[in-house]
Amino acid sequence: MKRVLYAFILFTLLWQPLFAQQAIETRLGYTYNDKYEFSDEWQYLSTDLFLFNGSKFSRVLNEVENGVKKNKKNYADNLEHLFITAQLKNIKLFGNDEIVYPLYNFNVTTDGKKDYSALVSDHLEVVRIIDKMPLTTANNSIDALIQAKAITNDQSDQMFGLVATQLTNISKMASSPPAAVLSLVGEFGNLLSARTKKKEYKFSSTIRLYEGQDFDTRLHSVRVYVFVPGEVKTVTLKPARFEGFLNKGVQKLERKQLEDLIGYKDYPYMVVVNYKSLYKMDVLTGDEVTQDLIEKRKQKIETAHTNHMVNDETYRQEKLYVEFLRTFADMKQHLNSYRLNYRNNSPEVNAKNLFAIIQEYKRLKGTFDAREQEFASNSTYKTIFRSEYTSILNNADLYLEGDHNLKGGKGLVNTLRELENNPKAWTTPAQREAALTKLYAVELPKPEYLSASVEGEAVVRLTKKLEDMQYTEVFAQDVQKIAQLQPNDQTIDQRNALLEKSAASKCLSCRDKVKDAVAEYNKRYEVFKLQEALKKKNSLNQEAEQQVFNYLKRQLCIQNNLQAAVASLNGGADLYINRVSEKNTELAKNIKLLDEHNKLELNASSLQRVQEYNLKLEQLMKDVENDYNMIYSIDKKICNCEAG
Repeated sequence: MKRVLYAFILFTLLWQPLFAQQAIETRLGYTYNDKYEFSDEWQYLSTDLFLFNGSKFSRVLNEVENGVKKNKKNYADNLEHLFITAQLKNIKLFGNDEIVYPLYNFNVTTDGKKDYSALVSDHLEVVRIIDKMPLTTANNSIDALIQAKAITNDQSDQMFGLVATQLTNISKMASSPPAAVLSLVGEFGNLLSARTKKKEYKFSSTIRLYEGQDFDTRLHSVRVYVFVPGEVKTVTLKPARFEGFLNKGVQKLERKQLEDLIGYKDYPYMVVVNYKSLYKMDVLTGDEVTQDLIEKRKQKIETAHTNHMVNDETYRQEKLYVEFLRTFADMKQHLNSYRLNYRNNSPEVNAKNLFAIIQEYKRLKGTFDAREQEFASNSTYKTIFRSEYTSILNNADLYLEGDHNLKGGKGLVNTLRELENNPKAWTTPAQREAALTKLYAVELPKPEYLSASVEGEAVVRLTKKLEDMQYTEVFAQDVQKIAQLQPNDQTIDQRNALLEKSAASKCLSCRDKVKDAVAEYNKRYEVFKLQEALKKKNSLNQEAEQQVFNYLKRQLCIQNNLQAAVASLNGGADLYINRVSEKNTELAKNIKLLDEHNKLELNASSLQRVQEYNLKLEQLMKDVENDYNMIYSIDKKICNCEAG
């Protein structure tokens, strides 16, 4: 990642001389910059000021007045105040106006020896001059000027002039001044009140834009400045122990720590501690996302950007994330409709509701892919926003585990995405079958309805492409072969194998094409079978004709033998003769039926009728044969005929 260098706040402590004479000056005694690489999303600045050895200002004032080694007279009148201010420049929150912060105002007195005594405590609390002030990518350099002024009894108007100037600057702001800036108005009032009552003043209205919000904050840099008379050109600090402490990764510095670690006692000094904070977006769970909440979030980020509370890149990322949330909210809305009405709706309506869910889910996944590609090297996206995108996607995945249709819809989307993004995902028949299984896992609306949307058109188009490839590679050769096969009982197995093969495939158009080819084969096969049946009919007709003559002759012989047997009996026919006579009558009846069926005129174009005719003819021939064989098995003698 390209390293982004930030020019952080530099607090330069300067003395504005009252005259062109010796004055209080500051010397940089120590500087520390943390080694952590701060990227763009660390866009908020907080600065703490610690004033130490306040009582030593008396020494500084007297040495300025009298000289370090000899007497001087630098002040025409008696000193009354020691006034310390800070002026921030190039901070977008303030536009082009320069705002001065009054930090401290201390009273100065003289003793009997005419020595000055600054009434400054050695235990002043930290002053947080700004808290999470937004930095901008357009101007990363923020300049600050801190001034310490010794004000004499005839220069009191300087303080009033400063207050008047700052109030005028605030009133000139192009739009309504932020509340954080307006708090300075109160500070100027506090300053004048303390000045009038000759009380000590300390700045207490931190410019705080994100009250109560949790930010990730870490130490950025530390500066130590020493207040000295102009004659003192260098100051000597021993920072080894302090630097060792800082290198351990300190998150926050406290007054007592600084005082112990720096251990400097000669002159007053100020420690400037700079922190940077990471932008932290509002984290949402899937259940919290509603259109109303999204609209509020949009307004919030618009307001923050207008007030320069977020930088341009964060604003852009937030707007893109709001679009993503809208798609997720649309998916939730369709999901609720599907769940509430599933049992009451028709299959067609349910299919449309399910497809609407699939559409939004695919758009979610596609949007995330686009963000990943576009912002692959964008630290703001990767550090802050990416995890929130994945969190919402995880929620969407969980929602689509609700039932088998939703699971199938999720599988369909993932399959579509793989087919669109990875051509190698469908190079083999097995891969295509697996993909088609997913694409047909749920009942979707008709192709005409699907083709009206981008997502639906993708389903139709990719399904057709898969099936065309599958047919060409797996079925086309077999279909062509069966079209050329001679239809007979030897090739019917090849037809059956192709049908089984197509039935095992998820390629619906392949099944249809196989069915069409098999239907053509079946027509030819039916013609073949008709010809076979007609041949068999002709053969059976001849056989039946012969059988009618043979068994009719035998039946008449048996009848004559029965009549002779009855004539030989004095008492007429007995029970035995009657039973045999009944069987012979049945034989005669079946011979007649066989003869009649054999003579029927038949429509030779219907295979079924020919087959039914042949079956009945065969059955009648068997019946005649079985009737005769029964009589023969009962009494061979009565079946004894010359022609027999």
